[in-house]
Amino acid sequence: MNNIVVSWIGNKIKSLRNQKNLSLNELSNQSKISKSLLSKIENSRTIPSLPVFINILESLEVAPKDFFEDMYLKNGHNFTVVKKEDRKTIEKEDRVGFKYHSIINQSLLNLNVDIVHLTVEPHAKYEPTSTDGYEFKIVLSGKIEYIIGEESTLLQEGDSIFFDARIPHYPKAAEERVQLLVIYFLFP
Repeated sequence: MNNIVVSWIGNKIKSLRNQKNLSLNELSNQSKISKSLLSKIENSRTIPSLPVFINILESLEVAPKDFFEDMYLKNGHNFTVVKKEDRKTIEKEDRVGFKYHSIINQSLLNLNVDIVHLTVEPHAKYEPTSTDGYEFKIVLSGKIEYIIGEESTLLQEGDSIFFDARIPHYPKAAEERVQLLVIYFLFP
């Protein structure tokens, strides 16, 4: 991994910790991460795994998108615009009644971030699937039941879900078309 990126992450975590007036020990206790590992991360001697990173961000009360807001993307800007008409239809998982439209696919901090707009047609066929990473989904319109492992939850417009995608999961199609924004955080 690029040393500049590792250094940027460590410095950003340290800066946020200081802004919140937290000692290294306090952040360690809140995030349930050893003080020694936090020190290594802040001093750019190691890069955190995704679960460790998420724990740190939750303890600092910072959303991942806010953490990275001032990091430049590959295009040299700190933003990427994708017009609706420029989205590409992609085939994924060979599911009948599911239409995926790619929004962004960006490698970021040793993770691949893939953002798609998903339409689930009424009575779509589904099979449990798993992915090597994490998923974030927000319902843009409609409502859908989502099964993760043995658990089930009903998601309605505006609801979101974030989960470990290595656990078998699937949506149960509803009586209506459902639109979702899906963000995959995939391990390379």
